[in-house]
Amino acid sequence: MNIALVEDDMNAADLLCGYCRQYEAETGHGCAITHFKDGLEFLDSYKPVFDVIFMDIEMPYMNGMEAAKKLREFDTSVLIVFITNLKQFALKGYEVEALDFLVKPVEYNSFKTMLGRVYKRTGSKGAEYLTVTNSRGTYRIRIADIYYLESVKHNIVIHTADGETQFFGALSDMETKLPKDGFARCNSCYLVNLAWVKKVDSLDVYVGNDVLKMSRGKKDEFTLKLLESLNG
Repeated sequence: MNIALVEDDMNAADLLCGYCRQYEAETGHGCAITHFKDGLEFLDSYKPVFDVIFMDIEMPYMNGMEAAKKLREFDTSVLIVFITNLKQFALKGYEVEALDFLVKPVEYNSFKTMLGRVYKRTGSKGAEYLTVTNSRGTYRIRIADIYYLESVKHNIVIHTADGETQFFGALSDMETKLPKDGFARCNSCYLVNLAWVKKVDSLDVYVGNDVLKMSRGKKDEFTLKLLESLNG
């Protein structure tokens, strides 16, 4: 799970981060946490890569309820869980379709139960996205939108209709994270989304708007996987 924690109280933030580490150890479900000190910092740097937002309500500059309302103007699907001292404020969470709220001081069992609910809601979605990180930030890329992945020296370039995303990595690692029946190598440098293959002409593979070269050693395996994909 990719978690945003919007909390101005560092002691409370450290406590919840510790709870996440404990949850990982107990369940094996990984949690990537990004901490924001207030609602303005959160909105200014927001990217749609999070599965859930744990949002404190009482914060300086902009309270959590106001931040959530602004968030809903451009992200209507991300899960929001409010953290508050006052239950009556949390009830307003229904205005922004919040999943629920936790009352401070947050106890581990309550937090664990909430993370379990989040995991059930986002677990299937996680298989549909590939999350990658580079020097500019973390990106969640819809697997169905990927044309192909290209290995360039020690970097991977993901090609989609929206452009390119480059990050440090190996193509062999990407193969383990993508559906085996949906992707295949046409040579050592390209891992192709078979759903986007327009045609194969001799050793040319037409994918999206590009033409990729296929190696003779990969031709039989790639062609077989492509036929299985079409028939499936």
